[in-house]
Amino acid sequence: MHDRSVSILTTAGTRSSAAGSVPVDNARVTRPSVTDVVDAHAHLIDTQRLRYPWIDEQSPALTALLANYYDIAHDYSPDDYRSDVDPAGVTASVACEFGAIDGIAEAEWVQRCHDETGTPGAFIAAVDLCADDLADRLARYRDLPVVRAVRQPLYWADDPLARLGARSDYVTDSQWLRGFERVAESGLVWDLLLYAEQLAAAGQLLDSFPDVPIVLEAGGWLRDRSPDGVRRWQDALIAVAQRPNVTLKLQGLALIFGPSEKEISPWLRAAIEIFGADRCMFATHLPVDGLLWTASDLLGATERILADRPISDRDAYLAGTARRIYLSQ
Repeated sequence: MHDRSVSILTTAGTRSSAAGSVPVDNARVTRPSVTDVVDAHAHLIDTQRLRYPWIDEQSPALTALLANYYDIAHDYSPDDYRSDVDPAGVTASVACEFGAIDGIAEAEWVQRCHDETGTPGAFIAAVDLCADDLADRLARYRDLPVVRAVRQPLYWADDPLARLGARSDYVTDSQWLRGFERVAESGLVWDLLLYAEQLAAAGQLLDSFPDVPIVLEAGGWLRDRSPDGVRRWQDALIAVAQRPNVTLKLQGLALIFGPSEKEISPWLRAAIEIFGADRCMFATHLPVDGLLWTASDLLGATERILADRPISDRDAYLAGTARRIYLSQ
């Protein structure tokens, strides 16, 4: 398995043939233009209607991610978002909760945004699977047509500055898993937020709920880019990919790997090689990744990276998978 993992990260910019891997001249590839782009992950902010604890009190964990993270700590409306993505040709979008203190109020506001502007097309709402009001919260979300998924930050690491979740043991905790049973009953998609090194511990969760659509966010966030760390990440993704109900979302590529085609290419190509394009999703991660590059920068880099793959792969990654998971009725 390690040999396969290594080969995945050494084939960027090549196309396999009977004679071996040959370079691809992307500039000479003539392909139909992209007509459908679904942004599977962006955030909206309304500081007038909602309170955000991470805005009220700056978090060292967020500034450790990006020194200027708090440049986004202001209103970011559907109109602001459309101004950022319209030049890239984004045709539909999925918004994600952004740490508002009242998750139901946030979801209700996003529903109004959807009703008034058409943006976003779907919403990933906030839950705490150990909360006493979980059943009532899920019931309220089911009353809001825009809510198609829920999530809870679970990111945990030895480094306190990398801890974006509250505890290290959620995915093996019996109370939390009982809460997940309620998610399964609700019919909502579950967005899973784990670092690469946490994925092995999620085996019980993944095996216990084979019928729940699960989206692994941020490509199973790779933190350790040493050769051994990369191999472990790829092995973990290969293991997760054996569960057909799991898809992969690639938001935060610039945040995690860097804002350039060269920096994101190996990781995007590896993810698609492991999961298949029809189980991977494009995402801008605005406004966060907007601190590093534009949606047009990301889309252009993505098209060039995928230029040697079938058009069906490009279209699945850029739109088809997200439409199937989040936007289908």
